[in-house]
Amino acid sequence: MSEASFNRLKDEKSSYLLQHKDNPIHWYSWGPEAIQKAKDEDKPIFLSVGYSSCHWCHVMNQENFQDQETADYLNENFVSIKVDREEYPDIDSYYQQACQLFIQSGGWPLNAFLLDDLKPFFVGTFYPKNKTSNEGATFLELLHELKRAFTEEKEKVEENAKNVTETIKSGMINNDKVEYPDHFPAPMAILDAISQFADKENGGFGSAPKFPHFPFYEWAIEQLLEGMINKESGKHIIDSLERMMMGGIVDQVRGGIHRYSTDDKYLIPHFEKMLYDQAGFLSVLSKFSLLYPSPLVFDTLLKTLEYLETEMLGENKHFFSAQDADSEGMEGLYFTFTYEEFEDILNQVDENDSWSEEQRNQVKSWFQVSKEGNFQNKLNVISLNFDKKEEFYNQDAWDIVRGIFKESLIQRKMRIPPATDCKGVASWNFQTISGLVDVIQYCQVDPIKQRATALFNVAIEGIYNNFLNAKDNEKMTIRHCNTKEQSLPYLEDYVSFANAQLRIYEITGNDTFKENLRETLDFIKNEFISEDKVLTRAISANDHELYPNQALSYFDSSFRSQSSQLISVLRRSRLLLDDPDLLDGLETIVEELKNMTLKNPISAGEGLRASTYPDHAYRIVKVPKSWLDQAQFVGFIAYFLPRFSLSYHNDDSDRWEICNSRECELTGEGTGNFIDTLRPKNPKTNEESETNEVNKEES
Repeated sequence: MSEASFNRLKDEKSSYLLQHKDNPIHWYSWGPEAIQKAKDEDKPIFLSVGYSSCHWCHVMNQENFQDQETADYLNENFVSIKVDREEYPDIDSYYQQACQLFIQSGGWPLNAFLLDDLKPFFVGTFYPKNKTSNEGATFLELLHELKRAFTEEKEKVEENAKNVTETIKSGMINNDKVEYPDHFPAPMAILDAISQFADKENGGFGSAPKFPHFPFYEWAIEQLLEGMINKESGKHIIDSLERMMMGGIVDQVRGGIHRYSTDDKYLIPHFEKMLYDQAGFLSVLSKFSLLYPSPLVFDTLLKTLEYLETEMLGENKHFFSAQDADSEGMEGLYFTFTYEEFEDILNQVDENDSWSEEQRNQVKSWFQVSKEGNFQNKLNVISLNFDKKEEFYNQDAWDIVRGIFKESLIQRKMRIPPATDCKGVASWNFQTISGLVDVIQYCQVDPIKQRATALFNVAIEGIYNNFLNAKDNEKMTIRHCNTKEQSLPYLEDYVSFANAQLRIYEITGNDTFKENLRETLDFIKNEFISEDKVLTRAISANDHELYPNQALSYFDSSFRSQSSQLISVLRRSRLLLDDPDLLDGLETIVEELKNMTLKNPISAGEGLRASTYPDHAYRIVKVPKSWLDQAQFVGFIAYFLPRFSLSYHNDDSDRWEICNSRECELTGEGTGNFIDTLRPKNPKTNEESETNEVNKEES
């Protein structure tokens, strides 16, 4: 092989790896060949992890990986491996933990330096080519120092790598107990404890960068609907979500949500769009629409569905993984507008030139557009001004808002769009299916419900065809992503699949999904739980990789914690599957989940959802399957929050029951009787749902 052909990425299917196929670096993809070369030549491994839509990965590529001097040094002194974190989530997770130990932060690009046994001796994130004002090391300086240490201080390097590995194995968060009496603290106790972090001025919690924390807000909305949160705390939750929906973190023009806000006001986003964020956003919006049925909520929900359908659904009927932050080499260029461009949009909307100058200025203030811009290069991120909402929260003004969004989209379609990573990731697709089911169950607006149903019906076939491997006389396996023919069994895929099966069953009554749920939970318990730990990959695959199988965190990161969601699904499934012993043997895991959740509730929203309800608060609602053909019943199931599981029978009778783990406490005949029994006799506030009337004192 010639020196010029030593970059081995050209035959990969990953968009991220293909972005680096022309680098002068002698890249290997992940596999035994590179590891053996490091052993044979006694060289350290440079492991570079990123993904195709990552802005700072692009910068790292342009500044360093395309630089001949840097490439020459890497080629001579390191064995370089490039990994798409979406293809190998466990590799990324493991070395992200190591990164936290070395620099107390993480992220992408992830640059890990390993011994030939894959133990890390240094891990960092972005490093520039040239000196910056903060006087940190350049990437080439870092390479020289790490090579020197590897050569001259080998024993020390090996000892440090061993210590890091042992620390990750033992668990990086101290297990000091958070004391609480009896049952898990009530929702208001949680909110009171974190109230000091509430940003009363801008919404949300903490300061920039602000992530949307979907599982936390989903938990808060559920508890508001249960009537368990007081008015003051509830107002902060509602205001926070409304500010988020008005902010630039949401793509106001096309729909969907960006990764996070770089400022305190949810105004300036980091412009990447990730599929898992759309999934979490759908779940939050659908339940929020019950609590706060405003045009903003419904429009945001509908536009997010339209975005998924028009830009994120491929010919093979699976959802794509991500869209880039950059277009034409500049972050955010596609999404932003100059003052003059916005003036042109106003001219198109006001085609009869009927607005006064005062009205035009008022509209500009609604959208926070100025000549100076609110983003770099005098560009404006389109958003709505929360402080002006009383001006545009009326029919005439909202029609203007909609018209401007519509015209902005027309103008934006003339631009070169950001790249889309057409890769399909199984877990993210399953999460999106669950989000669509939430819209179908909880949204009360028929056109939105129908849009979600149509998208669900298209995607469910493609997702099954792309990610499920079913062989004769063998159990089904899940293919993690469609850029790899084979993959290790990852917990995130199986838990996301189990939750999707549970949710699909609840809106279809198809017993196949219930059986899939049962079999998947059995597989998870056998393959992913060991020594009171929930593991990243299947135990039977432990010998396939040199880096350790690791316990999953109970904290939400890119998406909801899969170890926490596993407990959520198991708790909900006990009544549905008539298996009261489903959680037996997991008591230590459940207690650790509660303990970790209380250490940082905002970052453990799924842990809150898994832990808040006591066992006796869960119910199963048993009804005839034929009721799913009745609009009256389908409209009513929006009031059954996740502590209720829906179950269907094919008996000739029209009998219904609502049962706890010990007995059936309510029974009757017919849909009308069912709804009349559960509907409050005196209308309550939005914070009290019909389901609240069933043993509310126990929740």
